[in-house]
Amino acid sequence: MDTCKIDLLSSGLGGKTFEYDLDDDFFAEIDGLIQRGDIHATVVCLSAGSVFKFRIHSIGTVIVPCDRCLSDLELRIETTDALNVKLGKEYADDGDCVIVPEAEGYLDLAHFIYEFIVLSMPIACCHEPGKCDDTMMHELSRHQATRSGESDDEQTDSEIGDVRDEQEGEVSDDPVDSRWAALKQLKNKL
Repeated sequence: MDTCKIDLLSSGLGGKTFEYDLDDDFFAEIDGLIQRGDIHATVVCLSAGSVFKFRIHSIGTVIVPCDRCLSDLELRIETTDALNVKLGKEYADDGDCVIVPEAEGYLDLAHFIYEFIVLSMPIACCHEPGKCDDTMMHELSRHQATRSGESDDEQTDSEIGDVRDEQEGEVSDDPVDSRWAALKQLKNKL
């Protein structure tokens, strides 16, 4: 992780470019959502002085668990982000600007690069249809609770329709499920 540190007190930082190759060891050390990966990050210091402006471009692939079947899913990543940094008395991150203690003078980019990579990933990380692990998909289908006719506790579509009719002011002659009748009594008491 020390390889991602930049000395903010060094001279000639403006316009300087830093290159980082992030591999499986990097992601294992971060210990987050991403299990493995191969990312090349290019960090350019656009300006130095009272506020340091960094542009971080990351490109490569990461391995994450599929949200559906939990097997490995390879995602292609390409992101360009900006980071503003200034020196101060103590560390702070207010969203727009990161303040690094002047006594330290070092900025560790590892977690910032990792966060930018994670933020570039889709909300749902799933294999394309038909590409998930067959064994896990079989188990999921066995335990799926939305299939009708598997349990006496499940309500049929006609019973649900009867309750909807009553809620809309229409009175139905069909019997109502006793669970819905009990809930309706509670509603009327309020």
